[in-house]
Amino acid sequence: MEHTRIIQDTLRELGAGRKRVTQRRTVVAIQLALEDEDRLLHVTKDIYCAAAEIFGCKWTTVERSIRLVVKRVWSDNAEGLIHMAGYPLSEAPTASDFVEILSHYIRKHGAVAVQGSQEPSL
Repeated sequence: MEHTRIIQDTLRELGAGRKRVTQRRTVVAIQLALEDEDRLLHVTKDIYCAAAEIFGCKWTTVERSIRLVVKRVWSDNAEGLIHMAGYPLSEAPTASDFVEILSHYIRKHGAVAVQGSQEPSL
């Protein structure tokens, strides 16, 4: 997983920088979305289940981990998350929306080259 550091830094900007298993599961979920944007169409199967296989846990555990990260981010830095989303949020996003927001933000800001594009990656 080549973009781990970029994802960790982005989460840290939002206040979720602790090295916990919940953060590691969230990083992997976002990485999977960055590797193939189409995975966002079937989040449970293509992201949560795939991450669960990596960590040897249930997909519901992965989703719960992301929800915990979302809860912390929303509590500590809702404004930063709203900025990254690029649209108003009246409440904390769902786990799948959070994965989409972060993967889109990282892609948009050139930190990750989109598959097939000529954009440089950091």
